[in-house]
Amino acid sequence: MVKNLLSIDLEDYFCDLPFNKWKKYDSRIEKTTDKILDLLDKYNHQATFFSLGYIGEKFPELIEKIIKKGHEIASHGYYHKDLRKISKEIFEEDLLKSIKTLEQISGEKILGFRAPFFSIDENNFEVFHIMKKYLKYDSSVFPVKTPLYGLPNAPRKIYKMNVDNPLIKNDEGDFLEIPLATIRIPIIGNIPIAGGFHLRFLPIKFLKFGINHLNKTGNVAMCYIHPKDLDPKMPHIPEYAWHYYWGLNSAAKKFEYLLKNFKFSSVRDSVSF
Repeated sequence: MVKNLLSIDLEDYFCDLPFNKWKKYDSRIEKTTDKILDLLDKYNHQATFFSLGYIGEKFPELIEKIIKKGHEIASHGYYHKDLRKISKEIFEEDLLKSIKTLEQISGEKILGFRAPFFSIDENNFEVFHIMKKYLKYDSSVFPVKTPLYGLPNAPRKIYKMNVDNPLIKNDEGDFLEIPLATIRIPIIGNIPIAGGFHLRFLPIKFLKFGINHLNKTGNVAMCYIHPKDLDPKMPHIPEYAWHYYWGLNSAAKKFEYLLKNFKFSSVRDSVSF
């Protein structure tokens, strides 16, 4: 059976808000992450946890628990900043702070990064030059077009990136891009099958079909989830739109269905750099 890639964006349910509002809300990250860890144990899967440095600093025992279970810790930045709204200098500072924090807690080298909000577009490709200085891979490119994010013309399979233009492969390069899973539908284009909102919104049989299609063509699917995606009791936040709450009651069963039907591993344990 093909080993697909599973990633968890380790952030609390309120982390899409500006940082100065986080203190208004009680954390649920330990409880919701434990739910994911229990399911991974049950079906014997490994995963990459793209953790905020902030979460690592506030909950070092959670990071240690993830490490002890054999999962990988990677960076999701420190403060969950939208990369489209900050300078490259602020991005580098935030990235370095997250790497230092997570490495101190985990005792392991941080190899990869995922941008909060998948916030990379044609106007901030310079962030890849910064990543390459400290990391081995990125998993921020989502080859879709949505109102919130997406690079629909990006390669859909794992590739070595031209860091000047991440939409172009460079087989001689040494920085890896691991795009989020999509399936290409004629006329319509690329449809996301990776997880998160798409796990909650799309029929599970369609997601299964899409992952199977990738596997049958010799490719792995990079899937992802947030702990909040499996939290039907996630508190209401006025600033959040409807899609934050859609499908929360059924998401855990759908996620478990995928764990039953596919084999998943972490980036570190499955990909050669």
